[in-house]
Amino acid sequence: MRSAILVLGQFGSIAVLLFGGGWQLPWWGWGLFMLGLLVFAWAVVSLGVNNFTILPGPRNGNSLSHRGIYRYLRHPMYTAVLLCGIAVAFGVPSLPRWIAMGVCSVILVLKVGYEERLLTRKHPSYPERMAGVARLFPGIW
Repeated sequence: MRSAILVLGQFGSIAVLLFGGGWQLPWWGWGLFMLGLLVFAWAVVSLGVNNFTILPGPRNGNSLSHRGIYRYLRHPMYTAVLLCGIAVAFGVPSLPRWIAMGVCSVILVLKVGYEERLLTRKHPSYPERMAGVARLFPGIW
């Protein structure tokens, strides 16, 4: 149930970010948005088919990925959502987008903690293997 609530909140926030204002982004907004899309694509390719899920819990038969972007970030898809969200929330600001950006940020931080607890339960070596790998942004968290 918790997984579904987190995912619904995340996708609801993304919908408001996408449709809560115009798309006349400044050059830096388009650059940040494109960076987010590239991070997302790299994460999908690096993760592998059997590991992909929109829910925070690991799939049956999954493995811990250390390939590609997962060498640098534990949750690059969440990073991608944040980059794209920041691009639209600040590139073409609106009150609904700012609220959605705040809600989405909180949900993703909660999702990181929840997902890491589930991964540790399934893969007890997860904390040790992820030591030194940033959660969302290298050098920050």
